[in-house]
Amino acid sequence: MSHIDKVTFGNNEEYFEEIYPNIWIMHNHKWSLYCWELYRERNNIPSTLVHLDYHWDAINDYSENESTIKDMNLITMKDVLIEEIDIRKDSFIAPAIIRGYINRVDFHCFQTTDIGLTDSILDNYKPIQNIHEKIEDLIQSVGNKEIILDLDLDIFNKSGKLGELWSGEEVKNYIHKITPLIKQAKIITIAMSYGFSGNNEDIEYLTKLVTPMIINIKERE
Repeated sequence: MSHIDKVTFGNNEEYFEEIYPNIWIMHNHKWSLYCWELYRERNNIPSTLVHLDYHWDAINDYSENESTIKDMNLITMKDVLIEEIDIRKDSFIAPAIIRGYINRVDFHCFQTTDIGLTDSILDNYKPIQNIHEKIEDLIQSVGNKEIILDLDLDIFNKSGKLGELWSGEEVKNYIHKITPLIKQAKIITIAMSYGFSGNNEDIEYLTKLVTPMIINIKERE
C-alpha cells in the first residue's frame, strides 16, 4: 500500500491521519494544532511556523479568555476541536502562540483581508511575524531553521474557494521550490480543506499530486 492509499477522501470534519512519520493530513485545517501538540509531547518542537495557505488562519478566538487555552490538556483540546468551540479552521495558529511554543510565523498567503496575526497576539506575546509576497523570499528569510511546515491545498485554488485551480505544472513547480522547507520541517501538516480547495474531485486530484511529492522529498533526505 502506498502512503497516498492511506488517505480517506470525502468531507469528515473529524478526520486527520499520520500518513508518513510526522506528516499529517486532515480534512479540516483546525487539526493542525492537535498534530503539533502530539509531536510536542514526544519531541522538541520548532518555534518557527511556516504557513502556506490561501487564507491567513490567524484569528484569535481566545481573545476574551486566553488563560483557557494556555494549560489545556490534549483530551480537552480534542473535545474543543470536535465541537469547534474556540479552535476552528481559521483560528488554530493563535492557540499555539498563546501556549508558548511558536514565536515566529512566516506567512505566504493570498487572502486580501484579515492579514496576519491579530494586534492582541502581536502585542501580548511578541511573536515575530513575516509576511512574504513571494515564496522565494520566505525561503530565504527562514534560512536553515528547523520549522513546522503547515500547507493548505487551497493555496492552489486561485480564489481560495471553488474557483480555478493552478495548472499541474504550477503546482509541481511550487512544491519543487519549497523543497528546502520540506527538508527542514520536523513536522508537516497538510489540510485538504473541503469547500475551499475546490470540489471533491479537485481535492482528490490535488492531494494525490502534492502529497506523494512531499513524501518523496522526505524519503530522499
